Amino acid sequence: MKEDILEILAELCEDEVVKEEEDVELFESGLLDSMAYLELLMEIETRLGITISPSEVSKDDINTPAKFVEFVMNKA
Repeated sequence: MKEDILEILAELCEDEVVKEEEDVELFESGLLDSMAYLELLMEIETRLGITISPSEVSKDDINTPAKFVEFVMNKA
């Protein structure tokens, strides 16, 4: 599942760096913005069947690929 999550993240960030550097800051580095963040949550639901409401997670909780993967896997 980790690989699937990182693949979705890489597609939306349009950068493979999220697979290679799991501690890269997604928002501060400009890899992810507010719209892409919402798209990311929708893609996770569509492709993996895991529903994440924007209100149940803050950007700080998922600001790196590693944190995002951990969050999604805990929701599964």
